[in-house]
Amino acid sequence: MTLLLVTVLQAGSFELAEGERVLFLGNTFVERDLKHNRLETLLTGRFHAKSLIFRNLGWDGDTVWGTSRAGFGREEDGFKQLQKQVAEVKPTLIFLAYGLNESFAGEPGLARFDDGLRRLLDALAPSRARVVVLGPCRHEGSAEHTENLRLYAGALRKTADARGFRYVDLLDLKGDGPLTDNGIHLGDEGYARAALAVEAALGYKARSWKVEIDVGKESVKAEGLSLKSKFTDYNKARFEAVDDLLPVEGAPRALYVKGLQPGRYALKVDGKPLASGTYDEWARGIDLRKGPEFDRAEALRAVIAEKNRIFFDYWRPHNETYIFGFRKREQGSLQAEFPQFPALVAVKEAEIAKLRVPAVVTYTLEPEK
Repeated sequence: MTLLLVTVLQAGSFELAEGERVLFLGNTFVERDLKHNRLETLLTGRFHAKSLIFRNLGWDGDTVWGTSRAGFGREEDGFKQLQKQVAEVKPTLIFLAYGLNESFAGEPGLARFDDGLRRLLDALAPSRARVVVLGPCRHEGSAEHTENLRLYAGALRKTADARGFRYVDLLDLKGDGPLTDNGIHLGDEGYARAALAVEAALGYKARSWKVEIDVGKESVKAEGLSLKSKFTDYNKARFEAVDDLLPVEGAPRALYVKGLQPGRYALKVDGKPLASGTYDEWARGIDLRKGPEFDRAEALRAVIAEKNRIFFDYWRPHNETYIFGFRKREQGSLQAEFPQFPALVAVKEAEIAKLRVPAVVTYTLEPEK
């Protein structure tokens, strides 16, 4: 562990350190995020100046006892597998998500869950990793189960507080419509909302982007980006800038231009048309909800998804029984291929390192032709 990381741990800050190894550990909430990768993308972009390692060890239907990881063995075997898998990742920060599956036992199962949670955290303690405990989401359409989830969320919060861990409440996550596919499993919008909620709970400043131009006064003010160059005239404006962070869908992002002569004006970004409006519409501000940096953010998320798919196939192959288990006499020769997986993951992480950094973008506003 580096001196810098030790300092971060002692300060109790969630300013991620260079070389931080972030582990997502838990149930279906964690595994299904492999289809969306929202939180990892946000954290990767927020700390784009640092090289971070992210690993997902989520398992559908898992519990604090490692139930889903038992294979053909007993629950205790699953718990041992969980410990082994975590130890191999060597995390410095763990996002822990449990409680949904256990909550179906209702209030009678709460004491056993509480004991299992404490046992799991004790087992993770030798890693010396910080822990962020993620509470369960509500069950859309079932008030009764949501009340049970509230009990288990309370137990998670109490234990997190007692150990000095950060707790993230996701029970009252809100959206414009349904956040789940089936009442309990989040869809893409749900994961997007959850990721932003985690960022807020960690104390990170919300993303915002605003540029205010007054062509008459030849002034350009920027928030959420750094200006590299600027030019204004009586009926046009041009500036080059680098975003502080890659954009997030739905975050405020507006361009205001005052002092234009009457008429319509078109905005081009890196030479491509992006938006148009009248001079008074530009004065009131026009939202910019697409563009090259949005494309870059989506490209980053896509590469993260591919990296995570490769790692998933490495640590949890679909035909594990035939490769490593009691039927390995049939496909055991495939074991020789597994040492190649880390190198494939490294290739994708090199791509991520390039995409996570915002690029210089040129904005040009001129009279519409």
